Amino acid sequence: MTSTTASRVFSARASTTFAHLTTLPRHEVLIPFTRITARPAPAQVGDTIVAVTGGLLRDVMLVTEARPPDDDPCAHARCSPSGVITFRKVGPVLLGTARIRVTPLGRNTCRVDWTEEVHLVGPLRLLGPVIAPALHVMTARALRVLDGTIRPSPGS
Repeated sequence: MTSTTASRVFSARASTTFAHLTTLPRHEVLIPFTRITARPAPAQVGDTIVAVTGGLLRDVMLVTEARPPDDDPCAHARCSPSGVITFRKVGPVLLGTARIRVTPLGRNTCRVDWTEEVHLVGPLRLLGPVIAPALHVMTARALRVLDGTIRPSPGS
């Protein structure tokens, strides 16, 4: 299994950033050459998403967790203000999970951690060593592009 995480700090509310990241048709702008079939509203548990990259690579995912963040970081240790959306990749080429966590760092600042833990199926497993760098480039680029499209929160 390949694991990679791309992270970026945004000058925006955690809830705004999470809403952008969970409105999956917007990922067509974030990930080049990819077409997304998903509901237009933010993703919810039970949703099925189909992403097709380059007209060839079909990535079917199920939303298994979708919890928006709390914009105000908590002062006590038991509080978990982070929002998270988790996708279980069910094939036909990629298996594993993708997880996007949005953590408020302040009222108008947040950090996004996008983790992909995947492997290719069948004989494509031999390409495992190249998948991690490719996924990292893809997710880091997606966060960079998103950072250029989210408007800063008022008062930030």
